[in-house]
Amino acid sequence: MLDSRSVTVPNNMIHFDNVTKRYSSDHIGLDQISFQLGRGEIAFLTGHSGAGKSSLLKLIILMNRPTSGFIQVGGYPLAQLRRGQIPSLRRNIGVVFQNHQLLFDRSVFDNVAIPLQVAGFSPEKGARRVRAALDMVGLLNKEKQKPQALSTGEQQRVGIARAVVNRPPVLLADEPTGNLDPELSEEIMQLFHNFHQAGVTVLVATHDLELVRRMGKRVLTLDQGQLVSDCPMVST
Repeated sequence: MLDSRSVTVPNNMIHFDNVTKRYSSDHIGLDQISFQLGRGEIAFLTGHSGAGKSSLLKLIILMNRPTSGFIQVGGYPLAQLRRGQIPSLRRNIGVVFQNHQLLFDRSVFDNVAIPLQVAGFSPEKGARRVRAALDMVGLLNKEKQKPQALSTGEQQRVGIARAVVNRPPVLLADEPTGNLDPELSEEIMQLFHNFHQAGVTVLVATHDLELVRRMGKRVLTLDQGQLVSDCPMVST
């Protein structure tokens, strides 16, 4: 377990300081990236395919480690975390994927319940959490259905419910609207906005620049592994 006694709860939930990720001598995924994302802040991570968006998200959840630089998430310097502490870190970070990664042989309810089962929640408390998460994404009436009976947009909502069911302080999304039409994309982005307003720190990687522009929030732009722009929020 992570020892919270030695950590002061930070205003900045995600902090990158001069972070580089080198995959080989001729392939740099990220090059000297520095930024901070505050508690309850929402930001969009944009850039061309291969710019480094997924590489950055993977560093936050310790799927990869940086070649150099400093990363802190929720007050925890990631370089100091041992392998056995990584699951505790990840329980504090919800992740939404483009392809949902749902289990099609299980019900909607059971898919959302997976993180709570891993965390050891009792069935009664877990059921309350699952139904609250499904209610937030508008799918409470479909808890008994299998994912294949849902639309693509509804499947993405199940993935979002699963990501937030453990009530993490940080929510990451990797191209969450990549397979959705514009109207559904707007609905999904509104859900992320709602979580941000509830105090969750949200970072969304997306290539949909028009949708990002309409959201009017902070935008971090990557180009060939470098952070070339950090535009502040322009509206609420």
